Amino acid sequence: MDHMHHALSYDWSVFYIVLSYVIAALASYVSLEVAARAGQRPAQSRGRVWLLAQAFLLGYGIWAMHFVGMLAFQVSATVSYNLPLTILSGILAAALMYPALLILHGGPLRLPRLLLAGLVSGSGIVLMHYLGMFAFQVPGTEVAVRPVPFVLSVVIAVGASMAAFYLFRLVSSSGATRLSTPALAGLKLAAGLVMGGAIVAMHYTGMAAWQFNVVDDEMMYQAAGGVDTDFLALVISVVSIMLLSLTVTKLLMDASLAPAPTK
Repeated sequence: MDHMHHALSYDWSVFYIVLSYVIAALASYVSLEVAARAGQRPAQSRGRVWLLAQAFLLGYGIWAMHFVGMLAFQVSATVSYNLPLTILSGILAAALMYPALLILHGGPLRLPRLLLAGLVSGSGIVLMHYLGMFAFQVPGTEVAVRPVPFVLSVVIAVGASMAAFYLFRLVSSSGATRLSTPALAGLKLAAGLVMGGAIVAMHYTGMAAWQFNVVDDEMMYQAAGGVDTDFLALVISVVSIMLLSLTVTKLLMDASLAPAPTK
């Protein structure tokens, strides 16, 4: 039986939108804290460990924000997630973040270096986002990609990465060490809030590029493959906030126990 194609009706959950921003901002702030340590001696083994930690935390934070942001997309249909694609999207986000950070800290900060690092990181974010979108499956629908929001999402991903990397170098520079503790903390907090907003903007712009068209109304409501989105949101949000909060606690404890510099 033929069905006339029409766009899938949907609504947005304000709660999940706000939660996705909180996760993105917290991940950004934690990454800035780690960057202050990773950027001091990036060529040494300890610096490489901090770079790996930064890549993982930022990549995971962006992926968690993306997943919660997907749950904000409320449809009156049975949805399912392709688990291998979902996991792969998270791996790519962190995997491409590490070489981008190596490029960033590979020499003096110049626009070409910043652009190359942003392109590598932005590519990981874009691949993560759209693989995650492919993993979000609604039976009885087919997907059309809107070119303008798609291109805009890529530009935002690269631009946000470049801005983030500039801030990473800023907080790990010798000039940052001359700031007072409250001033440096305020800089990191403000930068984390701005970075979180840029990450969220890329995500929801990318979602605007993804249009679900209904081709079979009856298939949309099949029971098989349904997911409890509230449970998924709870697990991912709790794990993300605990992981990022524990990282901040560890960093702050290390800073408080560090010996005072000799005069």
